[in-house]
Amino acid sequence: MAQAKKRVIAVSGCKGGVGKTVVAVNLALAMAKLGQRVVLMDGNLSVPDVEFTLGMNEEGLKEQLSSDFIFSSSAEGEFATSSSGHQQKGLLDGPSGVRVFTPAAQGDWKDSIQIIQAVELIQDMDDLASDLDTLIIDTAPGLAPDNVTLIQAATEVVVVVSQEDVSVIDAVRQIRLLYRVFNVHQFYIVVNLVSSRRGGAKQFEKLQEYLKDDKQIVLSYLGAIPHDKTVSEAILQQSALLTVSNDCRAARAFHRIGHQLAKLPVPEPKGRIEFFLPGRIKERI
Repeated sequence: MAQAKKRVIAVSGCKGGVGKTVVAVNLALAMAKLGQRVVLMDGNLSVPDVEFTLGMNEEGLKEQLSSDFIFSSSAEGEFATSSSGHQQKGLLDGPSGVRVFTPAAQGDWKDSIQIIQAVELIQDMDDLASDLDTLIIDTAPGLAPDNVTLIQAATEVVVVVSQEDVSVIDAVRQIRLLYRVFNVHQFYIVVNLVSSRRGGAKQFEKLQEYLKDDKQIVLSYLGAIPHDKTVSEAILQQSALLTVSNDCRAARAFHRIGHQLAKLPVPEPKGRIEFFLPGRIKERI
C-alpha cells in the first residue's frame, strides 16, 4: 500500500521579531486539535528556541523522551550518530499531543551550520514518516543557505510578516530567492500582530504589489493574527497561546488558519530535495 503523503509546513520569516515561532507553535497545536498527528521541529539550527517558548527546559525534555528516540550529549556539540551512521533524534511530548523535535537538545550548535547538515536532517526525518501526518518547521530568520534549504524542502511555505513595512520588504527578498533558485511558486502569507483585519489585508496587498511582475509566484492570504495581550501573557508563562486560552481573538485566528491549511491537498513532490520523498525520486537527486 502506498504511504500517505505527508504535509510539511515551513513557517518562515526573513525578518526577526515578526512572531514566527509563536505562529509555528500555535499552528501546530491548532492542527493537532483537528486530529492530525503533528511533529513540531525546531529548524533554527544555530539558535533553537521552540523548547524555551514552550517552557520545556533541558531537564524536562530528557524526562519526556519517547522510548524510540535517544538524547546523547556530545562535547563537540554534534548530533550523536548510531551504528548505521544516521543521526539519532530527540522526540519529545509537547502540549496537546504535539511532539517536539529539537536538535538543540543534543548539545550546543556551532555558530556556522553547513548546508550538508540541513540536507542530512531532511533525509533522516524519514524515520518519523510512519508516526506523523503533519510536520511543522519553525525556521530561522534570514536567508542563510542552510535555512533556505530547509524551507524549500517543505510542501507548503508560510511566510510571516508584521505591520512593519520592513518585514514586507524582507519577505519579498525571501520569496524571490526561493522562486528563482529553488523554483518554489506557492507561498502562504500570515500577517501577525495586526491592529485590525484591514491592516493585515493592506500588508498582503503591498506584498502583491512588490511581486506583481513575477507572474509565476502565487501568493495566498491565510489571514491575520490580531495583537492580543493573551499572547504576551502566554509568552511570559513560557506556554503556547492555545494552552492558555483557546477562545481569545488570536486563538480563534490560529484555528481558522489551521483549518485552511488542513483542507489543502498535499502537493506532489517536485523532484528537488524534500522531506519524505518517495524512494524513486530520492535516487534521482
